[in-house]
Amino acid sequence: MDIFSQNKVLIRLVVILTVLNIGVISFFSYRAVQHREHPGDGPPPPPQDITEVLKQELKLTPQQVKQFKDLRASFHVKEREIHEIIKAGRDSMNTEMFNKNTNMNWVKAIAKRVSENEYQMELLRIEQSTELKKICTAEQIERFEELVIEIRDYFKPKDKPRRR
Repeated sequence: MDIFSQNKVLIRLVVILTVLNIGVISFFSYRAVQHREHPGDGPPPPPQDITEVLKQELKLTPQQVKQFKDLRASFHVKEREIHEIIKAGRDSMNTEMFNKNTNMNWVKAIAKRVSENEYQMELLRIEQSTELKKICTAEQIERFEELVIEIRDYFKPKDKPRRR
């Protein structure tokens, strides 16, 4: 093959690849525009605040909403404190477990403290539910009972990324 016919082949190949690239880019751009024009096709994103869902579903009064928010805010503060204690306990337990000279009695004592704090977390949740029930009317409590599992599933992350 002489040099001119090789150049013709290369030029044609470059033109064909350029046309294919432009076609692929156009196709994906068109799909992106179509998706932006019809955003309601997928499921609605879950609201970030459970209080808004409860407000709608239980038909809470503004005073009840304020009480719910205050109660949940104080719960989250206490929960965060206990969670940090549990995390610190687990960290120290892991450090001790993988130490060259492991003191098993100390590791078991730390594990016991971690489990006691987990128990405190559950007691805190029980206390919160009791306080929430005090805020609600009898009809709202009945509706709340129906919503508990639904709410749990609604706020559960769909595709939770794996931790490494």
